[in-house]
Amino acid sequence: MKQTITKEQVYDIATENFGLIPGIIRELAERSAATAYLFTYGTAIMESASFSHIEMNAIELKISALNHCESCIKGHSFLLQRAGMTESDITAIKTGSPTGNERINMLLQATEYIFFAGGGEYPGHVIQYLQENLSEKELVDIIGLIAVKTIANYTNNYLATVKKYSVHQ
Repeated sequence: MKQTITKEQVYDIATENFGLIPGIIRELAERSAATAYLFTYGTAIMESASFSHIEMNAIELKISALNHCESCIKGHSFLLQRAGMTESDITAIKTGSPTGNERINMLLQATEYIFFAGGGEYPGHVIQYLQENLSEKELVDIIGLIAVKTIANYTNNYLATVKKYSVHQ
């Protein structure tokens, strides 16, 4: 059964879950209410993932850095700074260097492995690392975060490119 999603439904979900309608959700809803719904509802659901607030934002910052999304990099850096993470640890996440937190380092390495191996067969060393360091729920939650975060990253990168080229034409 095909269901039609409206911008208003997306805005209601965003307001209910986040207290406001973030810009990325408005941008998505203008172009595709279905994708905006997927992103909005997916983001709200992922709030109950296996990770603390800081871990979640660190993983999302890593995904945004891997996807080269400057808008999300700035947003997650701000949220991590507000949550008490040091500037040097935030910079380390953005550049792929170790932070001062071993749990965060392990989650970031797992995220990178999943991000790059997810498009094909996982190499043996990746499977071993993931099995030794993550529960299966944590592993699948990282996959979910990559999926949801990539929607925002790709959309922001697209919009930034369109803006760049429409200004110069």
